[in-house]
Amino acid sequence: MKAGDVFYFIKFKFDDGSTQNKLLIILNTPQNDEPYLVCLTTSQHKKWRKKELGCHAEANYYFVDANQDNFDADTWIVFEKVYTLDVARLLNSCFKDGSYTLFELDSTLWKALKNCIAKSKDIEQDYLELILRDKT
Repeated sequence: MKAGDVFYFIKFKFDDGSTQNKLLIILNTPQNDEPYLVCLTTSQHKKWRKKELGCHAEANYYFVDANQDNFDADTWIVFEKVYTLDVARLLNSCFKDGSYTLFELDSTLWKALKNCIAKSKDIEQDYLELILRDKT
């Protein structure tokens, strides 16, 4: 798994303990002991999220419409919270639960998403450095 991959995580566990199957965007390619950084996606429209293509850094999301770059529904890539996953958790999810890489984001979309995240005022600097380090 590498930066820009869309990963289908079965039984993703949220901070409140609840679980749900989720599409995640892998935001970095870890080196050594670094964790994977991921953000969630949602097809659930909230009234405060616009259905306008592209970057909405001030609100911490990027919108892609149905059938754009392999998404089959209108999708908000949400980075208001960046999650960390260690390699063991990701591998365990693959082998135990059947999670898998679904597809790789188109390079143009991946670059646009990284640029959008870079404009957010809410991303931790350490995370931002890991996300922007990858030139792909």
